[in-house]
Amino acid sequence: MKKLFLYLVFVLLFNDVSFAQTDIYDSVYSGGFWRKYMTHLPVGYNTQNTYPLILGFHGGQQGATSGLGWSVFAYQSKLSVKADSSGFIVVYPEGLVFNQNRSWNAGDCCPPAINQATDDVGFVDDMLNQLLADYNIDTLRVYATGSSNGGMLCYRLACELSHRIAAIAPNACSHMFHPCNAINSVPIISFHSKADPIVFYQGGLGGAQPLTGIYFPSQDSVLNLWMQSNNCNTRDTIVNGNGTNYDFIKISNCSCNIEMHHYATSDGSHSWPGGNPNNNPVSIQISATDLLWDFFQNYTLGCTTTNTTTITNEPAIQLLFPNPFHDRLYHAPYSKKESFSLYNCYGQLIVEGENIEEHDFSRLRKGMYFIEIGNSMLKLIKE
Repeated sequence: MKKLFLYLVFVLLFNDVSFAQTDIYDSVYSGGFWRKYMTHLPVGYNTQNTYPLILGFHGGQQGATSGLGWSVFAYQSKLSVKADSSGFIVVYPEGLVFNQNRSWNAGDCCPPAINQATDDVGFVDDMLNQLLADYNIDTLRVYATGSSNGGMLCYRLACELSHRIAAIAPNACSHMFHPCNAINSVPIISFHSKADPIVFYQGGLGGAQPLTGIYFPSQDSVLNLWMQSNNCNTRDTIVNGNGTNYDFIKISNCSCNIEMHHYATSDGSHSWPGGNPNNNPVSIQISATDLLWDFFQNYTLGCTTTNTTTITNEPAIQLLFPNPFHDRLYHAPYSKKESFSLYNCYGQLIVEGENIEEHDFSRLRKGMYFIEIGNSMLKLIKE
């Protein structure tokens, strides 16, 4: 793995390592390509702490000769500034370059990635594995956001990687991936300008080349699709934002007590609300970056299922304690020869053996795990 350190300053504090804000341009081999991404570590990043992670996906049709793909979205969203003030890691992945343009295969959009059938979901999966190995990331708090084609990819990730992504925040886009069979409920906060001239709020063919032959569903149909997927029952609309000229839709009473929020601005264009301009008018009615971070903080990865067995509430299993745990687990009703298997939140086997009380789990990363004893399984939280 090749790394280009753009700026790196560190100081030793006692036995911990703390960093100034750090940008690391990195790559991982995935699907036959070296896939690149920029990692921004916030001011004060400390190797002894764990941090939430936000993935920020750029839009499509970015000219490869205009600079690094990540830099455009970082400039528009100002997510790195927010990361420094709020204490999370932000990573900006880059789409592959074909015909001098970057894009994402988000399902039914967008060229050239869709024409090349690029495995961008596989890239995100591989990149997350590498990031978790390189940095102290809370596996329960991994989120995704993006604009235009990058927002469309967020919807696809929610369909195919809901066991890894805790919530998403798409902007200026439609849901383009079908069929969507998310195994978990996915909290969603989305943003769209009613004046968007490229992906029309009410749906229809794209308003600019090369998207004029692609049909984009309306925002209302996207909300309805995810209401059904998340088993939501209540939808409330505050028209004109109580005098601030945007519509706010709140969808609640969903599985796992999640919510869906949608902001429809009357100003702006095909751009990032409250961000830096990108040759299109920017909404001044809301700040998407502030709103998404406030929303993300309400959710951790939950309702995770694995392909190993069914999670149960069998009373005997509930006698495993403490939960959350740090280094040791104890149980009452089992013999010392009782076998167990411990899986991470992706269903991968981490530890197996007998007599769980003799095992030291202090080196495990913080996050969600599942323990199987007999035919039963319990969700555990490592702190």
